[in-house]
Amino acid sequence: MKKNLVSLLAAGSAAALLMLGASPVMAGAHDKPGGSLSASTTRTATVTMIDAKDRWLTLKLADGTLVDVQAGPAVKNFAQIKVGDLLVASEQDTVTIEVVPAGQAAPNLTGGTAVVSAPVGTKPMGVMVDTTVLTGAVTAIDYAKRTVTLVGPEGNSRTVEIGPAAKKFDAVKKGDNVIVTLKVATTLEVTAPPKK
Repeated sequence: MKKNLVSLLAAGSAAALLMLGASPVMAGAHDKPGGSLSASTTRTATVTMIDAKDRWLTLKLADGTLVDVQAGPAVKNFAQIKVGDLLVASEQDTVTIEVVPAGQAAPNLTGGTAVVSAPVGTKPMGVMVDTTVLTGAVTAIDYAKRTVTLVGPEGNSRTVEIGPAAKKFDAVKKGDNVIVTLKVATTLEVTAPPKK
């Protein structure tokens, strides 16, 4: 699984490098390229039925589809959910990339998860933030062809072409390190329906 994640993030870092020109590009402390790209989605469903004994909810999606979902023990304050309540699910994905000079980072893969839930007695709510940081080393660079070769923490190598919109490409040097941070924030919140 870790190897697949490293490959996925290597592809993500390549995509992030390609997209740097499409997002606001910021210079780091060492005048190397860097930037961020974010995307978010939000979906809302209405609670139409509750099976309190087995913790099942029937949700009506925006298109009218009914979906049954079981709320596991991680869902606190299940008893506060009422028919007619809205379940709002949102996800914010952010990819940040930074190029730093050699010696400031080494190829590595780290990550973690932070979870926050609703206080007792309120409607259920939870926020989970997954963060993964992948660092790769620049082992080759071709300024004319605008390609860079990165090696990840497990020695996997990938050569990517950098689009012309990416600024400060000429500041990237062999031996530099590329740090890619992927942050996925998922929020689930049950709210009372708006008053008519």
